[in-house]
Amino acid sequence: MEKLVMDVVNAGIALFRSGEEKLKTAVVDLEKVYNELKSKGELDKSPDAQKIRDLLNKTIADAQGAIGKTNASYDEIVTKLQANYQTIYAQIDTALPPQVKEKLKQGLDELKSLIDKVKSK
Repeated sequence: MEKLVMDVVNAGIALFRSGEEKLKTAVVDLEKVYNELKSKGELDKSPDAQKIRDLLNKTIADAQGAIGKTNASYDEIVTKLQANYQTIYAQIDTALPPQVKEKLKQGLDELKSLIDKVKSK
């Protein structure tokens, strides 16, 4: 009985180690793909790509500016962020390849959901 228990424990350890290695490999592969995509995106100097960069910069600047104002109303901040979000969402639809578009839309949908939650409070 003890040998059977020890065999099961050893098999579990080997299975865990195998999964751990596969997970590490997957993380390294994902990081490599991300860096390649990031590099390709940085090289894209097209007008559509620049529009998206400008809109993102504007969104960040609007958020920072609104937060920096001591008398800025909460609704003003949310309204600006939501307007910028909608503009970015529309630009993504026309400027990016379908596979990249889907990933960005998922992220922006999550952002929209958070904005809606905050706005409804």
